[in-house]
Order: sequence, then structure tokens, then C-alpha cells
Amino acid sequence: MNDTFSTQLLQTNQARMALDVQGLNEIKANNRVDGEAGLRQAAEQFEAVFLNMMMQSMREATGKSELFDSPQTQQMQSMYDQQLTQHLATRGIGLADQLVQQLQQTPAKKP
Repeated sequence: MNDTFSTQLLQTNQARMALDVQGLNEIKANNRVDGEAGLRQAAEQFEAVFLNMMMQSMREATGKSELFDSPQTQQMQSMYDQQLTQHLATRGIGLADQLVQQLQQTPAKKP
């Protein structure tokens, strides 16, 4: 039963909004305890923000419908896009993996 609760808690943490301040503070705290896990979380958040920006650009590129062009609809669509991109980032498109790999490399020493 404890495993089920832990899994649900993990899924809840992963489903947090990309721009959530509490989530950012959690990443900072995790980074102090385990730098590798903190790096992974930060990379996933970056991936979510990147995907959100990409989704916004895609929405702007499509034509606007007068039927769905109210401020309320735009706000709802923005919140939906943000949650969708956060979910997509937890599954990953590979950007977070590449960031982690790049940032974990040790810099070459200069002669």
C-alpha cells in the first residue's frame, strides 16, 4: 500500500505546472540532497517550458476562429497547453536526456 501512495505522489509531483514556484523550490531542495536527481528535474522542467513555447508558437501560426476567440477560451487553452506540455515533458522528447548528458560531462582541462 505504501508503494501505491509513493507512486501517486511521484506522479503528482511530475504533473506540476512548469512555472510552479513551489515546484522550483522543491527542485532546489532536491538538488542540495542529490545533485543528479535535481539536475534531472531541472532538465525536465526546461523541456516543459520549451515545449510550452513551441505549443504557443504553433497556436499563433494557426488561423483564429471567431467562434473560439474569446479571452476566456484563450486563457483555458493556455492552461491546457501548459499542463499538456508538462505531461509531455515527463514522458520526454529527448531534450531533457540530452541536457543531463551535456551538463554531466566534465570540462576538458586547458593546457
